Amino acid sequence: MISPMAVHVEGTGAGRITARITTPSGIETRVTTESNYPLDHSATPWLPPLLTAGMRKGWDIAFDGPVDSTALRGASGAQKIFLDWYPKRFREVSISAEPARVVTGATGVGCFFSGGVDSFYSAITESDRITHLIFVHGFDIDIDDESLAARALAGARESAAELGTPLIEVKTTMRSAFGNRLPLDWGYDFHGSALAHVGLALSQHLSTVIIPSSNCLEELAPWGSHPDLDPLWSSGTVVFEHHELELHRLGKIRRIGENRTAMNHLRVCWENLDGAFNCGRCAKCVRTQIGLAAARAQCATFPEFIDVRAVRRMNMRSRDRGYLKTALAALQESGITDADLRRAVNTAIRRSYWTPAVFYMRVAGSRVSQVIRLRLRR
Repeated sequence: MISPMAVHVEGTGAGRITARITTPSGIETRVTTESNYPLDHSATPWLPPLLTAGMRKGWDIAFDGPVDSTALRGASGAQKIFLDWYPKRFREVSISAEPARVVTGATGVGCFFSGGVDSFYSAITESDRITHLIFVHGFDIDIDDESLAARALAGARESAAELGTPLIEVKTTMRSAFGNRLPLDWGYDFHGSALAHVGLALSQHLSTVIIPSSNCLEELAPWGSHPDLDPLWSSGTVVFEHHELELHRLGKIRRIGENRTAMNHLRVCWENLDGAFNCGRCAKCVRTQIGLAAARAQCATFPEFIDVRAVRRMNMRSRDRGYLKTALAALQESGITDADLRRAVNTAIRRSYWTPAVFYMRVAGSRVSQVIRLRLRR
């Protein structure tokens, strides 16, 4: 019989929690999460990410501490969703834990805040409810990239101060020490449950945690953070809300484009080419710049001009193609007549229907291999 993945929660300081995780093969990993606010030292915050990992690897899970009974019931529903989405990649697993009921009396409303389009939109539109913004180092910013983290944290602090909302600062090795080593797909599998880990850890302060949406209703597909999945990570003390399904990304950009704080601190880039805060060359930067142009919004954190060469080179998913088509129409409606930009966007849309494939053919009578690049219909 294969041993389960064993989870031992270690006692540490008020603002620091650690779990020692031992895989069925005997490999031991320590994951640490720390914050400027006291954290929940029970096993409950570790349930969402370890359930996701266990299902992906086919490992049963054994917690040596109590887990909130509401969270355990929700985990059963989360398993059903993952099995429906990924029947070939995920397996049903058992969870061994002592059910517990905890009452904290917390009334705060938190919102995850990376400084991107989605989180700025939620922070601005839900400002009457939100009591805290939550910035996490270790998810989209590598845990070892202290320079970028410092710049991003400074922007988050300034944004929170200007929005009049306290900032909860969290640093975690959940992705680097655990998710990356298994490995787990961050987007499709793991990031939603990792966010839930942080939200549950803040149960002494928050009764509701808002997770800004990645997609609008028409774009919904299996994804680590999803309106059907996020609420199932709730406990008896913390409820998760997946925020905003009606508005597409261009609509969000229009809304935050009216806000001076967002335009002074917006951060969307995860590639950070040449150390740039927003490189202006990666697909995410380029898409955002086009949206900002369509909204006639001036953003201080992007290059002054859109790099049309980067636009033409963009590699996109089908939903990105829909976004660019909408952005093209919005550019025209806004009276933007930049012919080079429009041609570049059209080129990117056409390229998105094709996938490059490389075929190696050895030329007869020659020792030289020629590489012929063909474009094959998806």
